[in-house]
Amino acid sequence: MTLPKVIGATAASVISQAFVGEQRAVQAGKRMHFDTEMSENNRMFLRRSIHRLEKGLVSKPRRDSFAGDFIERTVKTAASYLQAQDDRDEPELQWFKDVLDMYFRETSNSGDPRVIAARQRWLSLTVSLASSSPEIEKSHPFIQSELSNASEKYTALREIARHRRSIRQFETKPVPRNLIEQAVEIGLTAPSACNRQSLRVIAVDDPALRVAISKVPMGTAGFAEQIPTICVVVGQLRGYEHERDRHAIYVDGGLFVTGFILGLEGLGLNSCCINWPDLEQKEAAMKKLVSLDDDERIIMLVAVGYGLPNQLVPRSRKRSTGMVVGWQ
Repeated sequence: MTLPKVIGATAASVISQAFVGEQRAVQAGKRMHFDTEMSENNRMFLRRSIHRLEKGLVSKPRRDSFAGDFIERTVKTAASYLQAQDDRDEPELQWFKDVLDMYFRETSNSGDPRVIAARQRWLSLTVSLASSSPEIEKSHPFIQSELSNASEKYTALREIARHRRSIRQFETKPVPRNLIEQAVEIGLTAPSACNRQSLRVIAVDDPALRVAISKVPMGTAGFAEQIPTICVVVGQLRGYEHERDRHAIYVDGGLFVTGFILGLEGLGLNSCCINWPDLEQKEAAMKKLVSLDDDERIIMLVAVGYGLPNQLVPRSRKRSTGMVVGWQ
């Protein structure tokens, strides 16, 4: 007798419109991925490819020839980026150059015609790369030494992590922009899928705009008006060519935010992670306030400021380690 209810529930889930926005964004991301790859301007493909080269270079035993299936596209994309005049990230460019230099040195015995052709093209570009800044350190694979005073550093990190709580009442003083950028630097040390780092942060401190943005998500009633800086963490699906990877931006975004909020705490700032509901009307409202591309999905918002002194905060007791970790 329950069969009709089950069928009805299944039918309702099939025709649900709840995921239409995600589907559109995934398709837009695939189009952007392939369009930029064809035009040799896909930075995320390039970051992924360089990361793959590094993994090949550190593998044991190392093969005389590897990466033949993507090295030519990698060199072409790197050449496009290196010759660009705008939107240049010099440390990133140094990483590309150093890894490719090392790759072609270590595969000098390769007989793969694809590797040979890519090497010839790369060597023809080296003259135009002489402008690399000498202040930027070499960025190829390296032997990592032991972390000095590791136990002390763990103690400091543990203290910062245990001290941090979600703060919703802030002082009116502004947040220095350089502190936001320093905390972002910590966030960017997080691992991401093949080092794509397919995200960006929209930091807003304009008084009217930050209040308007803070009111869009759920859960900000009562404190949206007095958030000094609101950060919108945005994932970019253009870094992926398959639907199966559509959730990677949320994993990467969460890893980024963990480091970001700990960095803020270490700089004397307080924060509150604000959940982003996957609702079409919320997406539409946010797109009226900030510029979002078709493939971009909001991961979460983070309120940042100096917490009011002597305020009560939730204890938010965390689970015991033994209740989380299981050994087999």
